[in-house]
Amino acid sequence: MLSNITRNQRNSLRKRALVIIIALFLTLVFYSSLDKIISRFKHYLTWCNDCLSNLLFNSGLSIDKVVITGNKLTNEKDILNLVNNKTQPIMYISLSKLADSIQSTSKWIKHVRIYRILPNILHINVDEHKPFALWKDNNKTSVIDSEGKVIVDDYPTDNFIVITGQNALSNLKFIRDILESKTQLSDYISSCVYVENRRWNIILDNISIVKLPEDNPYRAWDYLNHLQNTTNFTFSDWSTIDMRIFDKIFVKR
Repeated sequence: MLSNITRNQRNSLRKRALVIIIALFLTLVFYSSLDKIISRFKHYLTWCNDCLSNLLFNSGLSIDKVVITGNKLTNEKDILNLVNNKTQPIMYISLSKLADSIQSTSKWIKHVRIYRILPNILHINVDEHKPFALWKDNNKTSVIDSEGKVIVDDYPTDNFIVITGQNALSNLKFIRDILESKTQLSDYISSCVYVENRRWNIILDNISIVKLPEDNPYRAWDYLNHLQNTTNFTFSDWSTIDMRIFDKIFVKR
């Protein structure tokens, strides 16, 4: 009885060993030909992709027109140069990658939105930073936005007011407010100096310096506008208009 059990166990072990050997052999064969299988599969996928691409392209889903909007300070040619593959279907364009590429071409660009207008139009909308003023710090001149963020350095322009002074960029709210008020005097502002880290001097038309108080500069500025509009007072007659003392104005020719 013991002899029969041992013989059965041996037969079972031989069968299991044979199965393991066959499995290992097949595994080795599979892995040895895996690269060929993957290569053929990739070749098949490429062939299918090319066929689909040609079908879509020949069906009119090409890039025949590129519409660019919002680019006042960004060179349109730089954008068009990135849409250089017009031989592939419009559906194959990666809008996110193209948007990233366009945004990297210019520091003026804040955000890019791209839309497909089927069958053949690509619409690129460029959202640019809005220049607010020139920030001069020592020998460096930068264009800033209304929040004081530097957009570009050394940009040649004479159309913006000039901001100077330590910590001026952290205290731009008053300057933003008086410029947005669109009063008569605000049109003459040529530069603004943040003085002693606490108050503003406003230079009008590069002629007159208006020294505003630390406390409630709005009241002083409004009063100066009132004088300009309702009396014979003219800022251009004075080199200095000192309003630092409450309810008093000192002028100097």
